[in-house]
Amino acid sequence: MDGLQRVELYVDAWTATQLDIWREKVSRLKIVRTGSLLGSFDADVSASTAGHTIVLKFLRYGIFQELGTGNGYTRDNPGDLRILDPDYRAAHGLDRPRRAGSPPGYVTSGNPRRRRVWYSRKLYMSQRAMVEDLAGILAEETAAVVCRQLDDVRSAL
Repeated sequence: MDGLQRVELYVDAWTATQLDIWREKVSRLKIVRTGSLLGSFDADVSASTAGHTIVLKFLRYGIFQELGTGNGYTRDNPGDLRILDPDYRAAHGLDRPRRAGSPPGYVTSGNPRRRRVWYSRKLYMSQRAMVEDLAGILAEETAAVVCRQLDDVRSAL
């Protein structure tokens, strides 16, 4: 098996493993109220002369979970969100469990929203591991090419 085939197999396996890691992390953090995020994970892998491209996809909702944002948060807010103020939460009944959102019958915890980091840390660590593994695969292939060339030169002498 040549280096290019090994790289293709590795990239496909890495992509499938990354999606499995994310599914497991999302399930463990209980970001599965409707299951839409869990079911949205997908990937496209393409190869060209310039290399491989991996596109990992999921619902935008997943980023909101990662950052602990969503309804009530605005882009230009300097960080003083009224919905996080304990007095505001008490005055508006946000500090106690209540029915909200979907699915029907969903009850909030009454606690302020918090970050549930499932995406960035896992992806960064996996990318670093992929870089090291691919460097090893390509180094072995390069060494094999150099050895073949040296053998050809020796046999020609």
